[in-house]
Amino acid sequence: MTSGELKHRAKLQEWAARIQECRSSGLSVRAWCRQKEINAATYYRWERELLSAAETGCSNVPAVRFAELPAPRQASRSVAERCATLHIGNASLDIYPGCDTEQLKMLVELLRLC
Repeated sequence: MTSGELKHRAKLQEWAARIQECRSSGLSVRAWCRQKEINAATYYRWERELLSAAETGCSNVPAVRFAELPAPRQASRSVAERCATLHIGNASLDIYPGCDTEQLKMLVELLRLC
Protein backbone atom coordinates (compact mmCIF):
# COMPACT_ATOMS: atom_id res chain seq x y z
CA MET A 1 0.00 0.00 0.00
CA THR A 2 1.38 3.40 -0.93
CA SER A 3 1.73 6.30 1.45
CA GLY A 4 -0.94 8.15 -0.55
CA GLU A 5 -3.40 5.31 0.04
CA LEU A 6 -2.58 5.27 3.75
CA LYS A 7 -3.16 9.03 3.99
CA HIS A 8 -6.47 8.67 2.17
CA ARG A 9 -7.62 5.91 4.57
CA ALA A 10 -6.64 8.09 7.53
CA LYS A 11 -8.67 10.96 6.06
CA LEU A 12 -11.66 8.65 5.56
CA GLN A 13 -11.53 7.65 9.21
CA GLU A 14 -11.13 11.27 10.31
CA TRP A 15 -14.12 12.36 8.23
CA ALA A 16 -16.22 9.41 9.40
CA ALA A 17 -15.75 10.70 12.95
CA ARG A 18 -16.53 14.30 11.91
CA ILE A 19 -19.68 13.29 10.05
CA GLN A 20 -20.84 11.22 13.03
CA GLU A 21 -20.19 14.23 15.29
CA CYS A 22 -22.17 16.49 12.95
CA ARG A 23 -25.11 14.10 12.73
CA SER A 24 -25.31 13.69 16.49
CA SER A 25 -24.90 17.42 17.23
CA GLY A 26 -28.53 18.33 16.58
CA LEU A 27 -27.38 21.11 14.24
CA SER A 28 -27.94 21.38 10.53
CA VAL A 29 -24.91 20.48 8.41
CA ARG A 30 -24.40 24.11 7.44
CA ALA A 31 -24.62 25.35 11.04
CA TRP A 32 -22.23 22.63 12.24
CA CYS A 33 -19.79 23.44 9.43
CA ARG A 34 -19.93 27.15 10.27
CA GLN A 35 -19.26 26.36 13.92
CA LYS A 36 -16.28 24.13 13.03
CA GLU A 37 -15.05 26.49 10.28
CA ILE A 38 -15.39 23.78 7.65
CA ASN A 39 -16.56 24.47 4.11
CA ALA A 40 -19.94 22.73 3.66
CA ALA A 41 -18.93 21.62 0.14
CA THR A 42 -15.92 19.84 1.67
CA TYR A 43 -18.18 18.14 4.21
CA TYR A 44 -20.55 16.91 1.50
CA ARG A 45 -17.64 15.72 -0.70
CA TRP A 46 -16.30 13.56 2.14
CA GLU A 47 -19.78 12.32 2.98
CA ARG A 48 -20.22 11.17 -0.63
CA GLU A 49 -16.78 9.56 -0.56
CA LEU A 50 -17.60 7.70 2.66
CA LEU A 51 -20.93 6.49 1.31
CA SER A 52 -19.22 5.32 -1.85
CA ALA A 53 -16.54 3.52 0.17
CA ALA A 54 -19.21 1.88 2.33
CA GLU A 55 -21.10 0.68 -0.77
CA THR A 56 -17.94 -0.88 -2.22
CA GLY A 57 -17.16 -2.62 1.08
CA CYS A 58 -14.16 -0.61 2.23
CA SER A 59 -13.14 -2.15 5.55
CA ASN A 60 -11.83 1.13 6.99
CA VAL A 61 -15.21 2.82 6.99
CA PRO A 62 -17.32 2.26 10.11
CA ALA A 63 -19.99 -0.32 9.36
CA VAL A 64 -23.64 0.65 9.34
CA ARG A 65 -25.36 -1.11 12.17
CA PHE A 66 -29.01 -2.13 12.22
CA ALA A 67 -30.93 -3.42 15.17
CA GLU A 68 -34.16 -5.36 15.08
CA LEU A 69 -36.58 -4.09 17.69
CA PRO A 70 -39.49 -6.12 18.99
CA ALA A 71 -42.92 -4.91 17.99
CA PRO A 72 -44.24 -2.56 20.67
CA ARG A 73 -47.10 -3.74 22.80
CA GLN A 74 -50.24 -1.85 22.04
CA ALA A 75 -50.92 0.18 25.14
CA SER A 76 -52.77 3.42 25.23
CA ARG A 77 -51.03 5.78 27.60
CA SER A 78 -51.75 9.36 28.30
CA VAL A 79 -49.02 11.95 28.08
CA ALA A 80 -49.57 12.69 31.76
CA GLU A 81 -48.32 9.18 32.68
CA ARG A 82 -44.84 9.60 31.22
CA CYS A 83 -41.82 9.87 33.51
CA ALA A 84 -39.64 11.86 31.16
CA THR A 85 -39.08 12.93 27.59
CA LEU A 86 -35.63 12.44 26.11
CA HIS A 87 -34.53 14.76 23.29
CA ILE A 88 -31.69 13.67 21.01
CA GLY A 89 -31.14 15.86 17.98
CA ASN A 90 -34.50 16.44 16.32
CA ALA A 91 -36.06 13.32 17.85
CA SER A 92 -37.86 12.96 21.14
CA LEU A 93 -38.69 9.84 23.08
CA ASP A 94 -41.36 9.64 25.80
CA ILE A 95 -40.37 7.33 28.65
CA TYR A 96 -43.09 5.65 30.72
CA PRO A 97 -42.98 3.73 34.01
CA GLY A 98 -41.90 0.13 33.46
CA CYS A 99 -39.85 0.94 30.38
CA ASP A 100 -37.38 -1.85 29.55
CA THR A 101 -33.90 -0.40 30.20
CA GLU A 102 -32.18 -2.51 27.54
CA GLN A 103 -34.63 -1.34 24.88
CA LEU A 104 -34.19 2.23 26.07
CA LYS A 105 -30.39 1.95 25.76
CA MET A 106 -30.76 0.54 22.25
CA LEU A 107 -33.15 3.32 21.19
CA VAL A 108 -30.82 6.02 22.55
CA GLU A 109 -27.87 4.52 20.69
CA LEU A 110 -29.90 4.34 17.47
CA LEU A 111 -31.09 7.94 17.82
CA ARG A 112 -27.49 9.11 18.35
CA LEU A 113 -26.50 7.45 15.07
CA CYS A 114 -29.18 9.29 13.10
